Amino acid sequence: MRKFMVFIFIITFGSAVHSAAQECGPGCPICSGSGSSTGAILPSGTLVFSAMSIPTGEDETAVFNLRAGVTAWLDVGLGYTLKSDRLIWSVRWQPLVEDESSWRPGVILGTGSVQTGKSDQSVFVQLTKAFEFSEKISARFSIGAASLLPKMNRGYFLTNITMTIDESWSPFLSFDGLNFHLGLSWIPTDWLFIACLMVETKFPAILVGYRFYLQ
Repeated sequence: MRKFMVFIFIITFGSAVHSAAQECGPGCPICSGSGSSTGAILPSGTLVFSAMSIPTGEDETAVFNLRAGVTAWLDVGLGYTLKSDRLIWSVRWQPLVEDESSWRPGVILGTGSVQTGKSDQSVFVQLTKAFEFSEKISARFSIGAASLLPKMNRGYFLTNITMTIDESWSPFLSFDGLNFHLGLSWIPTDWLFIACLMVETKFPAILVGYRFYLQ
């Protein structure tokens, strides 16, 4: 397990060293409206509304997003950004569910908005896997690759590491293909979460999210 974690961190930081940090990548948690790399598919019948404030953001100063778990293998998202005044959206499909009893990860295919202020769209494939280290500590690792439509002539490496501590705190590190995003989520109840972020490691942001269950 420790070797696996070290491997993920080496790839992540190595990719960042060789990437420019002048625009957001196709796995940007701001453009997706998720506030962090989205990891597992939302459970069916789940709605998540979030509002994010980025006072010093270059392309957007606020992001509002609604994400929904449509089925056990499909979720969608739709949002709006202030300053850039643009709709954002995402569609994610999970053809293979992770095996909790083995090392087999889940596979997620998706598309969505990227690079706020431009017209580019992304397509990506992602492997995601959760591990429990103890009754109070777990982690989800996600790695993947993305490209931009319509040419798809450039590839991007994506990764995300999210820890969950005592079911109430979740520090996370996300690499969107060009930049890092760091954050810490507080989950006081099952329906509320609050996150503090450093977007691209230089723009402070705060996100408030509400989770609703329709069934």
